[in-house]
Amino acid sequence: FAKLTASRLTRELQNAVEQTPPPLVRGRRIKLRYAHQGGSNPPIVVVHGNQTDLVPASYRRYLAGRFRAAFALVGTPLRIEGRSADGAWLAVAELGPDGRAVPSPVTGWLPLHAVAGLTDVASLTVVDARAFRSALPSPSPTGGAEARPTLTPDLPDLVVADAFARENQLVVVVANEGSGDADGTIEVSADGGPFVRIDTGKALRPGDELERAVQGHYVQRRSRVSIELRAPDIDEEDTGNNTFTGVVAPDMYNDIEVLSVGVDPTGGHLVVEVRNNSPIPLAGELTFGVRESATDGRLLLRDTFALDVEAGGTSRYDLRALTGIDAASVLVILSTDAISDADSANNTHPR
Repeated sequence: FAKLTASRLTRELQNAVEQTPPPLVRGRRIKLRYAHQGGSNPPIVVVHGNQTDLVPASYRRYLAGRFRAAFALVGTPLRIEGRSADGAWLAVAELGPDGRAVPSPVTGWLPLHAVAGLTDVASLTVVDARAFRSALPSPSPTGGAEARPTLTPDLPDLVVADAFARENQLVVVVANEGSGDADGTIEVSADGGPFVRIDTGKALRPGDELERAVQGHYVQRRSRVSIELRAPDIDEEDTGNNTFTGVVAPDMYNDIEVLSVGVDPTGGHLVVEVRNNSPIPLAGELTFGVRESATDGRLLLRDTFALDVEAGGTSRYDLRALTGIDAASVLVILSTDAISDADSANNTHPR
């Protein structure tokens, strides 16, 4: 049976839930977030979410029908269960067209907690589960053949699940939507910038999320952000879902103000000092417009400069084209598209 990627299964799950949402249970909506393949013969789909143990049989049958139709699983029984991360699995056998088990060796695995009504686990036949880190013996051969499972390799699948601002720093959320641990280096790049390592040095387990700030990347204004993920030493199930594009906005105010206007005592030219009132460093460009302070005063200068000032810091700009001018006789106006400016009233001097 062909392997189904987590991204394809999750997309179909989301389509199914959008068309027919799960029912309310005790006044709360069951939330099904994503899915991945837990076995291939027979195909098993593992669905992650909240209250998965309360999904009624009728809704499981609905999802089974959606997966059968989407992936041409005609005539193949499809089992859909929730999954825990504790490593406790049950061996399962392939089902025939009539729903009965085909007399054959074990052909797949099922999470133990996902099986309702199973009371006497100890009475079940023990099979070789060394792949799940349990030193259990294999069962005795049946009919001259040894009962051994056919296992699908447990691979992680890293996905950039979200990106947002926290104190105006860019934060990315990476989820492991695969069925194996992601143990290795995880790096992200924002808007084509350098890759920054964000892993904690510990394996990211299936179903877990990693939330980290991208060092050196700040959110100055509401804009579209492109994130690329790479894991050079991790063998992933699907690398086609390692990118994310979305709109991210600051969660705190950014502000820059004209602090003072004066004349350089040596050169005699106009000097403007600005202050960054934002929680982050600011970079980009800013423009100064200088007019005579009289009503409808004529424009004396309009010039653009590089913006590069630390959080809470100040920066001096020398307007060398304006000499021999009394600072009290001009109006200085600052403008910039580099930030979402929270207080434009302090962009002029005098105020």
